[in-house]
Amino acid sequence: MRLRQLPSQALLFSLLVLFGAHAEGAEGFSQAVRVTIGTILASNQSDEVDARLAPIKHQFRAFKYRSYRLLKEESQTVAWGSSATFDIPGGRRLVVSPENFREKQIALKVRLEGGEKLDTTVKLQNRGHFMLGGPPHEGGVLILSISAAAQ
Repeated sequence: MRLRQLPSQALLFSLLVLFGAHAEGAEGFSQAVRVTIGTILASNQSDEVDARLAPIKHQFRAFKYRSYRLLKEESQTVAWGSSATFDIPGGRRLVVSPENFREKQIALKVRLEGGEKLDTTVKLQNRGHFMLGGPPHEGGVLILSISAAAQ
């Protein structure tokens, strides 16, 4: 059957399906990334774990502390090719830039400024979560909880 013989609705549907399938597999198909940064104080000063951290409590096994308290949580929508800045306790700033989206993974350039410097790229599953050990703070250390979702 020739293309011009197809009814216009069928042709439009076929083009939408083809474009949709291509867009799903394409790098950076989304317009932006929703980045959420949680700042957690980890210490050995008590045995308490903040109830707000229950969904990610299992990830604390990688760290050797007894107490985890969420100090701050902030979300920003960041366009590809740009960056977002998050204020971190202790006068620090975390700059996050989405770099690419491949195989359902988001690569984020993460740079901690102020005091100790950190400059790295992390890869996490779309809608995934990553913990990054940070600088000393108030008798413990800061742990940065990073999550990202392509939108």
